Amino acid sequence: MKRVLLAAAAAGMAAALAAADGPAPVVETTTTETADARVAPPAEGGPTYVAEWVVRTGSAMQRVTLFSDGVLVRKSTADGKTEMKKRKLAPAELQSYVAVFRAPGVEDASGTFESGMSGDELPHSVITVTKADGHAWTISFDGLSALSPEAQRVRSVMQDLRDSFGQPRAAAGDFPPDKLVPGRILRRRDGVEFRIVRFDEHAGVVELKGLDEPYSQFYKLDRLAASFLPP
Repeated sequence: MKRVLLAAAAAGMAAALAAADGPAPVVETTTTETADARVAPPAEGGPTYVAEWVVRTGSAMQRVTLFSDGVLVRKSTADGKTEMKKRKLAPAELQSYVAVFRAPGVEDASGTFESGMSGDELPHSVITVTKADGHAWTISFDGLSALSPEAQRVRSVMQDLRDSFGQPRAAAGDFPPDKLVPGRILRRRDGVEFRIVRFDEHAGVVELKGLDEPYSQFYKLDRLAASFLPP
């Protein structure tokens, strides 16, 4: 009995010490574009990827996948040859894409937009986007499809991911204060345009209002590069 009480007391003391120390610090790391970038496993129970775009043209295929751990992979197969590229997105860049794919109402983009035309040279695409609960929705279209504005926005984001390999990404220095003047238009990576309402240089905060949205959004200056194209 005495041993049980001593063990319980020791366990309680260990828990109290852990609570006093607080949670272990979270260290964020960013790697450059590489084929063997080390990545962390996805959160248990969540979807393994955020979004994926598969394009088939005849026997050729290209797959662009943004995984939940921030790894972006582009795999192309044509004429019996396979090329694969991989890079790890910085945390802020990953969150900018997740915010688009998991935004309220974005599922309205889902649907089938196939033109009905066929041919070996006509590319056929399927974009699959996952929700945080693991469910997924899709957009299917071909090279002659007329997409809805919502579907076009999602495709534009996937195109930005596909073309990001080897391309210089925007940096905080691309948004100097002298260009963040009220009235200037900034274009988000998904093509949505915002007007600068004001820039508080002391706080380093930019207030933006969407051209088609009645409410303002606030961005720290050092996070603009992750979501917007340079002015």
